Amino acid sequence: MKKIKKKFCLISCITAGCILLLGAIQKFIFWKANSKVIEQQKKTYHWKEGDVAYCVYGTGRPVLLLHNTEAGASGAEWQNNVKSLSRIYQVFVPDLPGFGDSQKPKITYTAYHYALFINDFIEDVIQRPASVIGSSEAADFGLMAYALKSKNIRKLVLISPTGLEKKFPSAKENHKRLLLQCPILGTHFFIRSASKKAIKKQFTQQYLFGKEMATKQLTDTYYTMAHRGNENARFSFASVSANFTFADIEKVLREIKIPFCVIWGENNINNTAQHLKEIEHLRKDGTYFLFENTRMLPHYENSEVFNETVHSFLQ
Repeated sequence: MKKIKKKFCLISCITAGCILLLGAIQKFIFWKANSKVIEQQKKTYHWKEGDVAYCVYGTGRPVLLLHNTEAGASGAEWQNNVKSLSRIYQVFVPDLPGFGDSQKPKITYTAYHYALFINDFIEDVIQRPASVIGSSEAADFGLMAYALKSKNIRKLVLISPTGLEKKFPSAKENHKRLLLQCPILGTHFFIRSASKKAIKKQFTQQYLFGKEMATKQLTDTYYTMAHRGNENARFSFASVSANFTFADIEKVLREIKIPFCVIWGENNINNTAQHLKEIEHLRKDGTYFLFENTRMLPHYENSEVFNETVHSFLQ
């Protein structure tokens, strides 16, 4: 009996030591990632669910840019667009709650959560109706924000929205969310998914058509932004990975009464251009563009044509 107790105590001590060591390694990884300074002056919006970092460029009618929800995403996604758009418009670029330099509270993130944020941001910060441009899932959030308070949004530009894929979270995915939210283990999965190697692989194999577009600067920015907020960064990652940010946009698309434009990368492998045809079938009165030789980020890969297209639509 004493031998069994000794063995159990030894195993417990080794396990506790391994957990403490892994936790220390994780803290070091976050510390090192956060030691890199990205020089950009951002304003702060004190939202009820946590502080949100954002930038403002130019003057004129307001345009709100909403980045995607992949690990490491932030307002930096629009780096090839703000200069052109801000020549005519006042451009607002937030880091969505749970991303970038914004606070990353320990909550479950949903499309409804982001729709509330968009409307609050428009009412409290922009203080007048704005045109909204959303990338991937953020396009769905823009549609949901319109469904909640249509008066806040003048026009919508939807870049490959994901809400036609019917990815409702299941009980299995809820278990996945809970696992990814766990300290140590959930943080481990997040760190693996947000490593420089993983981010580079995502860009070259899924997000971008031209591998040369996946620059070191782009990869480093995503890596740094992913690790802001330290271990709390795993919470938005958990919600997105388990489809808790999914929004069924079909009903909103059928009923939308403001001008909207849909833009798709022809070679998007995560969210194929077939969905563009589905939206066009739902609404013949929309404006549609298919960008050749681009994938998930046509506004980044072919920014010159994208900027011209958006200027023309927003006028």
